Amino acid sequence: MPFFSCKFFFGGQEFAGKQDKSRSSNGYRRGVLLYAVETRMRVYGRCEMNLLAAKIYNDGSNWIAIPHTERPYMQKRHRRKPEKSEELQQFEKAFTESKCKRKSRKAKLLQEFTPMFKDEDEAAQFVEEHFERLSRNKWERYKRMIWRGYTNRWNFFCTYTFDSRKHTEETFRTSLMNTLYHLSSRRDWRYMGAWERGELGERLHFHALTYIPEGKMPGELEEYEDYSTKRHRREKSIQSSFFNERFGRSDFSAVNNAYEVADSIKYMLKYISKNDEKIVYSRGLKTYVVSDVLDGDILCKTGDEEHGFKYILAPNFTCMVDGEIMGTVSPEVIEKMPKAN
Repeated sequence: MPFFSCKFFFGGQEFAGKQDKSRSSNGYRRGVLLYAVETRMRVYGRCEMNLLAAKIYNDGSNWIAIPHTERPYMQKRHRRKPEKSEELQQFEKAFTESKCKRKSRKAKLLQEFTPMFKDEDEAAQFVEEHFERLSRNKWERYKRMIWRGYTNRWNFFCTYTFDSRKHTEETFRTSLMNTLYHLSSRRDWRYMGAWERGELGERLHFHALTYIPEGKMPGELEEYEDYSTKRHRREKSIQSSFFNERFGRSDFSAVNNAYEVADSIKYMLKYISKNDEKIVYSRGLKTYVVSDVLDGDILCKTGDEEHGFKYILAPNFTCMVDGEIMGTVSPEVIEKMPKAN
């Protein structure tokens, strides 16, 4: 690890401090001495850093850093959620089940819920408030999926379909999720995916971007050639003997580059937005990479003071942990970096 010296300024006074190596459970360094949004640190006289332990994500176009705050990590208090009124429960259910476009969706919900209130103004206020809340929550879920998709490493796009001679829809959902959970905990698989119904037969299947470590694939991957009813031609596919035996059919497509990751994310988002299905993540899948950031790797500042500034980074920025250079950002380097949500 390179030697470094750093100076901290509090209330106009200069303070020279040592690095605190203690970490909280979410991977951040603790203590106000490590607040470094405006701190400059000289690493053995060779480079400067404005950000320490920044949370970094990829939005599909750029690497973006969120500065670490001076507030030390505090355990979240689990507060009891207030009970939802009957009207609110019915509204959330109706919001999920409605599939039309935004304007038509809101108008339909307003028409349906107006009779439940004393006047139209009260109904309009209720629908507007909760429609915007649920729409915002939905977009936040999509955004987290996009960030996790571009920040993490993947090597397969998988589709699992059940055979009605082996499973019902309910047993297929339960059994597949249980199988993937065990592969994640025992063989270090990572995945993020969504349920979808086929356009022709309405058969349920599950799509997932997946990372499978070398040597951790159960069964064998085998090449098949069969007729595609969707494309009306014979096609070759790679299927898993392990999943075919248990469920019916599986398709494993190799993901080799960022363009194929982007196509996979867009494909899943299309069906999630259409069907309002929940996004399924493997346990422990993180949203952010935690890294120190060199001053020279910051291209510009974005955001505002009210919501917090972020920093757009160079596409080949240097990843660092505790002042130690891990390498230029790449899937291999990111695997070695600390992560956070």
